[in-house]
Amino acid sequence: MVEILRQLGLYDQFKEQSETMFDLNAGMIIVEKLYKGKVFARMQESNPEETARVTPCARLWLTQNMFEPLLRSEAQRFGARQEFGQTVLHYEEMEDGVIVIVQDVENKSLKKYKTKYLVAADGNRSATREKENIEWTGQGVISNNISVNFRANLTAYLGERAVHGTTYINNPNISGGFRLEQKGQAGFMIVSSAKWRENGFEPDSVSEKEAKQFFKDATGIEDDVGLAIDSISYWSVAALCADRLTSRGGRVLLLGDAAHVMPPTGGMGGNTGVADAYNLAWKLAFVLKGWTDPSLLRTYDLERPKADEFLVQQAFSRLIKRVYHGKGYDFKEEIPDIQCELGYRYTAGAIQPDQDGPELEDPFNPLVSPGSRIPHVKLVEVGSDASISTLDLVKQRLLLLVVDSGSPWIDAAKNQGIPIDTFALNDTSTPYRDPLGKARQILKLEDGEALLVRPDGYIAWRTGSLAVGHEERLKSALSAILAVNTHTTWVPS
Repeated sequence: MVEILRQLGLYDQFKEQSETMFDLNAGMIIVEKLYKGKVFARMQESNPEETARVTPCARLWLTQNMFEPLLRSEAQRFGARQEFGQTVLHYEEMEDGVIVIVQDVENKSLKKYKTKYLVAADGNRSATREKENIEWTGQGVISNNISVNFRANLTAYLGERAVHGTTYINNPNISGGFRLEQKGQAGFMIVSSAKWRENGFEPDSVSEKEAKQFFKDATGIEDDVGLAIDSISYWSVAALCADRLTSRGGRVLLLGDAAHVMPPTGGMGGNTGVADAYNLAWKLAFVLKGWTDPSLLRTYDLERPKADEFLVQQAFSRLIKRVYHGKGYDFKEEIPDIQCELGYRYTAGAIQPDQDGPELEDPFNPLVSPGSRIPHVKLVEVGSDASISTLDLVKQRLLLLVVDSGSPWIDAAKNQGIPIDTFALNDTSTPYRDPLGKARQILKLEDGEALLVRPDGYIAWRTGSLAVGHEERLKSALSAILAVNTHTTWVPS
């Protein structure tokens, strides 16, 4: 998700916000108690030098209370109109669009919209998923938990533990964790199990007095720290995926918690939802602009369900290892975080595979083949000597990369029915230079070869050298990958 923020020009402000609260390299810890409790394990600690080899971005720790206000404040800049206090009462999919009936929560007025497509991000209890008869698959509900939002003055007690993004608690009386904000002045506490709560947590069953006892058992603090309980919410830990993400008519599409729910262990839920949107957004844009046939949207259902399932399984594995100590459940091997985040590959969809490749790759030794994320290569901007990444070349269009300045693929890209940004990357290229020749090495490109990259940063196609026929070869690839509308005339702006 952090690389997506960078593409949107939001990375620096999100990073600044994260740095005010956390040590970005500290990761997570499992302890006996928050205050003076024994440390059992440390996880997801970042090595900045290693991370910089594969991405220009640092790992960020962002709570929902930090992330959402920043996102809302920037949404308007990208053309989004935000409507709050609205409820979708009904929608109906038609052959040429979707009719949506919306009610204002306060004055009960109704509005009727007609849209070409409806994207449903309506949460884990998704009414859209139910209406479309889309089934859940997976491990199911694992336990009932509570989250206690609180304010308290913990700063003096935390020491170096204030910098961790997440702190898990395991002791005989309680199992759960903390996400702290404002350097220990507020946050929320998750309670997974408690000694005298063998049957879990039924809705509205926990009193404020009991919540304060949970807090004492988890922190080990007996002093008066001004603890104030703001709210107690009840939720189920589950590992589930929708068996499809698209309506039968193809105009209603699910993403986020409507498409998958997973344990919070590993912090993968929000990242996975953003990845769904990232995959879908550029495809919708291409279809709505008339650059591609609507059949491109079918690839959303080919690409994201497998990716979602993989990440749900990884979150589930982390839950069983960190909270249940590996007991009571079968679970898959835990894959390193950086491989989960940067190493997943699409094996079918809006790509033209050049070989049968694995679902996972090593970001430190990438395959650089269709379905893979475009690797990070450090470049220099001519004139300013500013450092940028190959990832920064990925915008809202397709991207074609070569390493030879006179490549015929660049001219071929100018004569397609769809806009394609093109760059040659070598020690004399402009506007970006590759002074150390790393692009050849990391992108595995030779003279005459080319990579075609999608707006979500995944490689769609790669090709070897041709003597003639570059324009026709590229046109054929675009038709196969994106169902490009060859009757559309694109006029450069």
